[in-house]
Amino acid sequence: MQPERWQQIDQLFHQALDQERGRRAMFLAQACAGDDALRSEIEDLISSHEEAEDFIESPASDLAAELLAQGQSGLKVGEKIGPHQVEGVLGIGGMGEVYLATDTRLARRVALKLLPPQFTLDPERVRRFEQEARAASALNHPNIVTIYEIGRLNSTQFIVTEFVEGQTLRQLMNKEPFTLNEALNVAIQVAGALGAAHAAGIVHRDIKPENIMLRSDGYVKILDFGLAKLTEAPPSDSELETSTLLQSNAGLVMGTVQYMSPEQARGKKIDGRTDIWSFGVVLYELLSGRVPFSGETPSHVMVSIMENELPRLTEYTKVPAELDRIVTKTLSKNKKERYQTARELAHDLKNLKRELQLEDRLKQSLEAGASGKETTTKSDTRKAVGPRPAITARTVDIGIAHPTSSAEYLVSEIKLHKRGVFLATAAVIIATMAVGYFFFTRSRNVASSNEAIDSVAVLPFVNVNNDPNTEYLSDGISDSIINNLSRLPALKVMSLNLVLRYKGKQTDPQVIGKAMNVRAVLLGRLTQQGDNLIISTELVDVRDNRRLWGEQYNRKLSDILVVQNEIAREIAERLRLQLSSQDKKQLSRSYTENAQAYQLYSLGMYKAREGTRDGAEKGIEYFDQAIKLDPNYALAYAGYFYAYYILGNKGYWVPKEARQKIEWAALKSVELDDTLPQAHLALAYVRKMNWDWAGSEKEQKRALELDPNLFEANASYEYLLVDVGRLDEALVYAKRAEELGGADALAAQAVPYVYFHQRQYDAAIDLYLKARERYPKNVQLHFFFAEAYVANRMYEEGIAEMRKALEIDNAPERHGGYPMLAYAYAMAGKRSEALKILHEQEQAAKERYISPYNFAMIYTGLGDKNRAFEYLNEALDERAQPLVHLKSRPVWDPLRSDPRYAELLRRINLTP
Repeated sequence: MQPERWQQIDQLFHQALDQERGRRAMFLAQACAGDDALRSEIEDLISSHEEAEDFIESPASDLAAELLAQGQSGLKVGEKIGPHQVEGVLGIGGMGEVYLATDTRLARRVALKLLPPQFTLDPERVRRFEQEARAASALNHPNIVTIYEIGRLNSTQFIVTEFVEGQTLRQLMNKEPFTLNEALNVAIQVAGALGAAHAAGIVHRDIKPENIMLRSDGYVKILDFGLAKLTEAPPSDSELETSTLLQSNAGLVMGTVQYMSPEQARGKKIDGRTDIWSFGVVLYELLSGRVPFSGETPSHVMVSIMENELPRLTEYTKVPAELDRIVTKTLSKNKKERYQTARELAHDLKNLKRELQLEDRLKQSLEAGASGKETTTKSDTRKAVGPRPAITARTVDIGIAHPTSSAEYLVSEIKLHKRGVFLATAAVIIATMAVGYFFFTRSRNVASSNEAIDSVAVLPFVNVNNDPNTEYLSDGISDSIINNLSRLPALKVMSLNLVLRYKGKQTDPQVIGKAMNVRAVLLGRLTQQGDNLIISTELVDVRDNRRLWGEQYNRKLSDILVVQNEIAREIAERLRLQLSSQDKKQLSRSYTENAQAYQLYSLGMYKAREGTRDGAEKGIEYFDQAIKLDPNYALAYAGYFYAYYILGNKGYWVPKEARQKIEWAALKSVELDDTLPQAHLALAYVRKMNWDWAGSEKEQKRALELDPNLFEANASYEYLLVDVGRLDEALVYAKRAEELGGADALAAQAVPYVYFHQRQYDAAIDLYLKARERYPKNVQLHFFFAEAYVANRMYEEGIAEMRKALEIDNAPERHGGYPMLAYAYAMAGKRSEALKILHEQEQAAKERYISPYNFAMIYTGLGDKNRAFEYLNEALDERAQPLVHLKSRPVWDPLRSDPRYAELLRRINLTP
């Protein structure tokens, strides 16, 4: 298309817009008489213009003019909008007035954007503004500026975003060229951000150096998603797709012309591949110092974009052939021939960077051999101008041509010394051997790694500083990654409770992996320095101790949620799992966007897992605070339930009001996130405590449906089936829990627990004995073992085992240890010893709460059925937690022939 033709289209388009809507067709018929192609082009532009729904799509120049006409700024330094206190004006643009402000609640600096007052007069415009802001706020990614909140104060609509200190890519490019490694670092981060945005259904549409900012730590942030809007359908290969994707406002006023895609310039429907084109232009300019398409006027530029061939990047700079291929693919005029997703593009960029780093290390190794000296990685000694981010040491300088093979690359860089000929020959041999070995092992590893790895254990992250105040973060990161990975049905993931036994120990991934029966192990290290986090990860294949992947993340504490999602995605990729689009979506989900709420939740779980009364009560306080910060945080409600469960399970008094709050928390958790297995497990427990066995089983099955590999879900369903007397079914889930639990005491108890309730005491005792040898310090295991002895009438052995448990745990009331010991004494005929414990318990009950269930157990052993039923009825009135075992537990066998026993079972909805 010639520039003159485009100017004609442009002129007629604007003239048509000036016409009343009903007269446009007549105007075009006259103006384009005999030129159907011209009329079609203009009608496409008008159609696209009318379909644009977002007020933000108005020309930025028009909006700025409106603002300037009203006066430059409406807020003064020190003035507040809600909790946000203004510090100064940052600028005026298409989105309205932008201020630097301080969030006085969290003491953080933010960017405060005010919607122009005239916009708030139109409710539809306000609705679209809020829709756009909510969509952008869902982009929880470290390389995208975060939207904290939207709101209204009086007649002013505002949006609060993260304030980024740094320089735009344009500012840095104007100072000096980027090295190749610097350019790749920027490109990988931008591609990752676009991938996340496109996955959320949002297209930026204005990617250019001015909208890409680098923080002082080298971190990239994409600015101004104000030009984006939600897509309503996945990208289509058809230009004629009728469902609304993302319309360009006539392709004339959006963005900077040089970075427009051909479809934008033509006013066609656009999607995520449009951003990929614009990003390709940025990358081309970053590497070569010039844009690929230019012209004297915007019209000439648009014609060049639509019609001219792409100048090869290698005409202006020397870059690796693979990078030239990548850039060329991003700038294909045919959308079908571009990268179809930004994540695919990011993957290729990462692979290229790894290859260059490996080649550089091999080259340095050969240089060291040739000189007889050790060398270190060559750092970028060029000084940055101003506050230029200190991006990582460069691998290959931008001015070095990439040879056609790695061998040529290595040999070409060898410096010859006095023994030049000999050393050169040796170097060629070494290079050939090294490269040959590298490609041989690489091809072998690639071949073997094509097989998907179906199981993984994420070990607790090591707290490098040994700071007890940040220990909760180490567990919290591990727990979050486990939660994310557990959403994948094809992957078996060990739960946090199972891997915590390795916390603080020297870890050999091969030994741990084999003990837990998994194929891969993730090791992690966490260092916190103020608000900065350094997280190191390493994924190891258990079969041969081969390192599958490793990465180091230098992030702000506020970015911790996003880092965890990134790690989970990388693990899934390295395990070569076949993921559906739904799997990928689930993998990227975050339970909260509030980093502070997440930290409180992690702290609450850390305290609750201590298993003490103090820990559980502190956990409840932290969960309360997390819920106040984010009332939609489903995991926090599930955690709230968990802390109260700990209290009840350990025998502490839980008042009626608290039990009601437990039920509320479980219901709220499921209401907020029906896909959260922990929420359904919490509700299953509540249903069971209300004697709603069918309802409990329904929730148990839902949890298993969501995560069939969750140890807790299988074990919990096993216990339910035991409680209702379906023991054969329970054995199936017990064996599954044992398989999932690996080398853990909880898993070792699963199968013998069912045998014990089946009254197969010999089989249960045999398994408990083997488990006790492996876990001699596990108190619960000792209690179960002792009760199996007593049920099998091996009273002396049972009493001895019970005493071992009491020696290990000095607070036996939490486990019913004394009542069970008294029961064993009574059944063994040692009545005086049993009565002594009964008297001690009665005295203790005057000082602290002791469940009536415990007294019922002692009186059953003593043969006093009347007192036993008296206390059981009292326990039922309190809804004492252990009553769920009334039907299954052998300790109640002496009461089963009494009609009062059958009546108790009916009252808790169990058949005798």
